Amino acid sequence: MAIKKTLLTAAAAALILTLVFAVGCSKKGVKTAGPDAERIVQNGVGKSKKFDDALDMAFQDALRKVVIDLAGPEQEEAKRDELNTYMYTISETFILSYEVTDKVKADRQTIVYARVAFDKVKVEDGLGTLGIEITKKEEKDYSESPHAELIEEAIDNLIYLVYFEPDKKRIEDEYARLCVNRVNNYLANRGYEYVDLARITEIRDEYYKLYEETQGSVSVVQLIAQALNADVYIVVDGIVEDAGKEGDIHFASASIDLKAFESATGRGLGTETGYSGKLGLASGMDAAKRKGVEVAVEKATEPVIDLSRDYMIKAFEEGIRYEVVAQGIPDYKMLRVFTDAVRETSDFRRLKEVSAASGQARYYVNYMGRKTEFIDEVLDNLSNEAGFENFTVIVSRGNAVIFGIEE
Repeated sequence: MAIKKTLLTAAAAALILTLVFAVGCSKKGVKTAGPDAERIVQNGVGKSKKFDDALDMAFQDALRKVVIDLAGPEQEEAKRDELNTYMYTISETFILSYEVTDKVKADRQTIVYARVAFDKVKVEDGLGTLGIEITKKEEKDYSESPHAELIEEAIDNLIYLVYFEPDKKRIEDEYARLCVNRVNNYLANRGYEYVDLARITEIRDEYYKLYEETQGSVSVVQLIAQALNADVYIVVDGIVEDAGKEGDIHFASASIDLKAFESATGRGLGTETGYSGKLGLASGMDAAKRKGVEVAVEKATEPVIDLSRDYMIKAFEEGIRYEVVAQGIPDYKMLRVFTDAVRETSDFRRLKEVSAASGQARYYVNYMGRKTEFIDEVLDNLSNEAGFENFTVIVSRGNAVIFGIEE
């Protein structure tokens, strides 16, 4: 193991020397590449006292997003130390060109927003040297699938939950809640179902205690999303800055991150950052900050929703995932009868037990059919089973259904 680590370190060091030599000693040097060079473009934001340092941080922020896009959030997190040492700290060596889209002075800090074009081949080579695999993304046209209409219906029935991590955020509560409401407004205007902020607030403390008991091993937002039957959850965060005052005009800027996840697994579905640039209002600093947040959220919301929907379309190719709860079933033997009835449905694909306790069990069921068809089949399969005479649907919402025995 020590030999392997030494070889990795040597290879990474060689990569650094090669890249630094290629760039030379000029500060913010940018390679000149031929017209055929494959580019990956990302936005980045950095904050520091000096402009050059803030620009470096913007480069690193943009490169980190490229790595996540190429290798996935799990690998990026697992290899964060190596990436910081051998790629992020020399991020400019991977850059083909960049544009500073905005520069904001806030107190004694400088915030730099940059749009950066990276050399894709060079980034991939760097990841390969660190033993990070490139995730292959297969583009597939689902329009010809016999299940295309069904999948589209399931996608339109997704339930979204938008919130922020209570202990792991940079943004103030006031602006975090504004972000949540703006994303929810977008979802409402397009007819997508979502969990209202007031409902999240009602149960937050209960699941925050559970989150603390798990020592933070599972996101508190994921726990809440699972409890409220949301299919996708979006975590908001960001930076809102006072950019000073010129005459009667108050200036502010905002950089807002929206990260989408699948509720069942916590798997990342996509990340998008919106930038407001420097905005000025005469009605006060708070109004300027709120306007910056609104502009930044507007820029990030549609892309992250589209990314999450694209991912879920691919996931649904293996069957539409329904969250199925059976409550009021008194013993394990009857519960086995219920799960057998689920497995015997004609378009059943997969069943996964999420939790099972006295009186209630929760499952994720993949079924290539509509929810109404699934419900009808399950009830029909149980119609002659002892103990299930009063078994029916208690709640049906989105892609979730709760069965139970009526008293």
